Amino acid sequence: MKKIMFLVLLCHLSLFAQQKSGTTYSSHPALDAINAMNKAFVEGDLKAYATFFSPDVKIYSIGETKSTDLKRDLENTEWWVKNFDVTITRSEGVRPDVIQYKDNKKGVWVMDWTDFVAVHKISGDTVKTWFHDEYFVNNDNKITTWMTYYNQEDLGAQIQNSFGAHRNGRVYDEHPIIESVEAVIAAWVAGDAEKMATYYAADAKFYRLGEGDGYKDITLEERKAKWKTGIANTRERIVTVYGYPDAIRYEKGEGGWEVLSWWNTTNVDAKTGEESKGFLHMSHSFNADRKISSELIWVD
Repeated sequence: MKKIMFLVLLCHLSLFAQQKSGTTYSSHPALDAINAMNKAFVEGDLKAYATFFSPDVKIYSIGETKSTDLKRDLENTEWWVKNFDVTITRSEGVRPDVIQYKDNKKGVWVMDWTDFVAVHKISGDTVKTWFHDEYFVNNDNKITTWMTYYNQEDLGAQIQNSFGAHRNGRVYDEHPIIESVEAVIAAWVAGDAEKMATYYAADAKFYRLGEGDGYKDITLEERKAKWKTGIANTRERIVTVYGYPDAIRYEKGEGGWEVLSWWNTTNVDAKTGEESKGFLHMSHSFNADRKISSELIWVD
């Protein structure tokens, strides 16, 4: 008897756990409209392409909460048609689905996965990516909502390369290695040469160009001695950033990190109280341990 009651209970639970919210179709007029829309895009037929959208369609790209409109999409499509020969195919091993939800009588959702290949008409370079698209298609087979997902950063880099704008890294305006350079400046202002040295590799090399006494390829100990002399000869050191530092991660060659920064300086002489003003451009290279391995200063 207990076994029978247990089986009855399981049957009831399975009914509750598998409530059907709609119907999925592998073929549907809405999917035909999506296929025809893609075909018009590939063929560069903007007039036909526009007919598959509702005039007030809302289009969302990955990460965006504000939609764009049909006018903007047609501008983008015209740009692709002008610059590239495009093919769109279904991704291997997947197929689109059309979902009709029970509580939505206004249309269906089309879920699609496609491979996108575009060959630049002048350079011949190939741009490749994949898209996952979700379309709401109304009962008139017009797209009223379109949400598209893809690797935006990678696609952007490929497009730049195809136009001959080859990227050699990425630039950051906030990064821990920028904080290291800022900490060196703060220690200089505080008059702590030993603290400054902690941010450099033991085998770091130092260079100074521009006005004043220059130096080339000196060691950390030699540089620390110069810091100490500068601190001893000044009553106050005022340094303010010009603009903001950039941290660059280079990709070509051996790669590596570099911080470029610009500073306005004012030093108050320890004996006379006279102020001397200057401008520094600094370039700091970083090793794998995030220690400064090379410092180049240009003084104006």
